[in-house]
Amino acid sequence: MEVKILEKREDSVRFILGGVSHTFANALRRAIIGEVPTFAVDEVEFFENDSALFDEIIAHRLAMVPLTTPVDRFELDALDLDDYTVTLGLEFEGPGMVYSGDLKSDDPDIKPANPSIPIVKLAEGQRITLNAYARLGRGRDHAKWQPGYAYYKYLTRIHISKEVPGWKKLKNLAERRKLPVEETGSEIIITTYKSFYFPREFEGYMGSLIKEEVIPDTFVFTVESNGELPVEEMVAIALKILMRKSDRFINELHKLAV
Repeated sequence: MEVKILEKREDSVRFILGGVSHTFANALRRAIIGEVPTFAVDEVEFFENDSALFDEIIAHRLAMVPLTTPVDRFELDALDLDDYTVTLGLEFEGPGMVYSGDLKSDDPDIKPANPSIPIVKLAEGQRITLNAYARLGRGRDHAKWQPGYAYYKYLTRIHISKEVPGWKKLKNLAERRKLPVEETGSEIIITTYKSFYFPREFEGYMGSLIKEEVIPDTFVFTVESNGELPVEEMVAIALKILMRKSDRFINELHKLAV
């Protein structure tokens, strides 16, 4: 397996994953979004709510607020989750907008990843008082526990013959997209690290003078974090979970063979 980082930002990473089958690539994608645990609000206890929104709507909004999940305090790659519960209290009187940053956590390491998410707007004299209880969970059970997004595409090379009228326009478009372009005497070759769309005027040349080559067993992966976990930890934890599931599966097969 080969990995090459193409782009790394605070909340996202794009990399080439080579030497693996599409089944492994999809298993990694599913593990990232469905198996990597994070904290999320799972239950809300209301003491007072004079706002224009029902309790259920506010509870749903609170559940979708990303909460920071400390990597070093929990075995996030474990197949069985810790049952630790965090309480986030809220007491607010209008007028004003209630934001996620107004939630007060009893654990300073587990709090809203973004303090500027609006929850509900209160008018003069309206109050809201509640306790929100957060716990670890996985995205396969509910989207509120998904740490972010992961998607991939095949790495391809587009071969464009110089017989295509206006081929220089396609070269300029690719360079503006910051895609690698190789030029030979008869063609240009665009490596599609990210999507590349052809203007309609070139559609008639697809399959003849413009051909797409799929690089076998090589994928361009993009992973984005909601803020609960660093993006590199999302990938690392997902890989560890896949390894542990594989080990458990092999052990069960050995038991059957005895």
